[in-house]
Amino acid sequence: MRLESEYQGKIPRVLKEAVKLASELGAYYDYSVIATHIIPKLILEKLHLPIPLRYHRDKLMICSEAINEVYCRSKVHLLPQNVVPLPGDFVTSPLLAEVWAGNLSEELV
Repeated sequence: MRLESEYQGKIPRVLKEAVKLASELGAYYDYSVIATHIIPKLILEKLHLPIPLRYHRDKLMICSEAINEVYCRSKVHLLPQNVVPLPGDFVTSPLLAEVWAGNLSEELV
């Protein structure tokens, strides 16, 4: 997936925000966060139940949350702000274009 051409000028800002986020110690997580934070948040969201405040925009992120956060900080909103972003959600973003899809050849593996 790649930013649509009208958003290509935002790439330097996106890169800058990615470096800033990667430099924040509070943005690191370990795998226990998936069980203690992400899964409960996803279950509540899928059941359309209110999400307790402790699960909102935690600095401990899964990869898709980190990517979405970088773009939000760059003022490019790829996904809605009120959902936990999952990797498959990026495919549906109107700001992203699919640039290549297909099977990997044995030469690439």
